[in-house]
Amino acid sequence: PRPATPPRWPSGALLSDDARGAALLGVPWLLARALAEGDTVDVLVTTYRDPNCFEKVDEFTNLDEGCYATLWTNLTRAYQLKIVVYDPGSQKVDLREYIDDCWPVNLFRPARTMQVGKCEPFIGGFYAILGLRWRSPTCVGLSCSQISVAMQRFYSEENCAGVGVMTNYYPVQGECMRWSNGTQTFTLDPEGRNISQVQYMMNHECGGSDVMGYWMMTGTCYSLYSDTSPKSFRWQVELGKNYASVVSGARRSSIAGGFITSAVVASTVAWKVVAAILSER
Repeated sequence: PRPATPPRWPSGALLSDDARGAALLGVPWLLARALAEGDTVDVLVTTYRDPNCFEKVDEFTNLDEGCYATLWTNLTRAYQLKIVVYDPGSQKVDLREYIDDCWPVNLFRPARTMQVGKCEPFIGGFYAILGLRWRSPTCVGLSCSQISVAMQRFYSEENCAGVGVMTNYYPVQGECMRWSNGTQTFTLDPEGRNISQVQYMMNHECGGSDVMGYWMMTGTCYSLYSDTSPKSFRWQVELGKNYASVVSGARRSSIAGGFITSAVVASTVAWKVVAAILSER
């Protein structure tokens, strides 16, 4: 049963059930501490069918500035949530929609700022209440982000030495992510050591038969066999609170063995694509 007087953010917006519990536990203070300690904050999205946010549809967690495939409308192909205000009581998130991957040139319309904890229009006729969640191995309770995340870091020198040139972050629960030639998913094996990346060519919803798969081992440094920077890269995984449930039955993508290729080929191609795009823009 709901409390007689639901807690509210200072803005006066009604909170979802999860957000109410988080507010009672002092989530704003925990988020401030997370930022001070250098931990990461993710965005919890709870979607609804109605403008009062009573008829719940789904709940999921997004990476801050992750590029996700849009599955609720045909007008756009990707969206991105970016936390712009962390201050307790006035937390805000910018929503950007794109007609392709999340490059500024593909922006569908100007960013729209959403108030955390408030029921607001989301995407494709749905409404949403957003919440901020602290991702840290020391986090306990409703304030915590549950997801596991893979980090791909490129280095200026061989053997993953020198300067970190670029770092990409990907959720590994099988979320449908947008990239320049379609969509892709990332998942982990039961031991949390191997990352499987599946790319769905020219498909907007992580489906279809035209797929390409890659396999990467966490913690291993790979060479790009390049004379110029970057010359090497490494994948690392930060296991989230939900990892036990992920390996015991969450949605996973399967690929025929013939599609599995080496991580060196995968990241070499990925870097060349990024470099080509940057040179054009």
